[in-house]
Amino acid sequence: MTKTEVVNQFYVSLAKGDFEKVSSLLSDDLVWHQPGKGSLSGTYEGKKAVFSHLGKMSELSGGTFAIDQIDYIAENNNLVAAAVAFEVFAFDKSMRMRGIDVYRVEDDKIQEVWLFSERIDEEDAFWTKALKLWNDK
Repeated sequence: MTKTEVVNQFYVSLAKGDFEKVSSLLSDDLVWHQPGKGSLSGTYEGKKAVFSHLGKMSELSGGTFAIDQIDYIAENNNLVAAAVAFEVFAFDKSMRMRGIDVYRVEDDKIQEVWLFSERIDEEDAFWTKALKLWNDK
């Protein structure tokens, strides 16, 4: 598979909920950089930590978080960039946002991920409020 195909397969498998396939595309020592200063921001190291993080986003949104638009995926050596958009609903609030995801791919595995959101302060506020409301239930 090309590096672009690895990333595309990641998105396809994620959308289908095929987490076995998603897992097969991720390195065991994956590093995931979640942008911002919100309650879910930070660096997650290892496949288990990343799955836990993504699971928390799914839990907080009642499973509504979805990357529902991929404008393009481009490759340069071992880096792959994807222009995406996502939508999420939680606690009577919704958010739609575009972003750029950058992947480092080696040996057909995603090794590292950097996410860039177009309105990071809004995204931070959304997830921080969702976590607070979740914890207050």
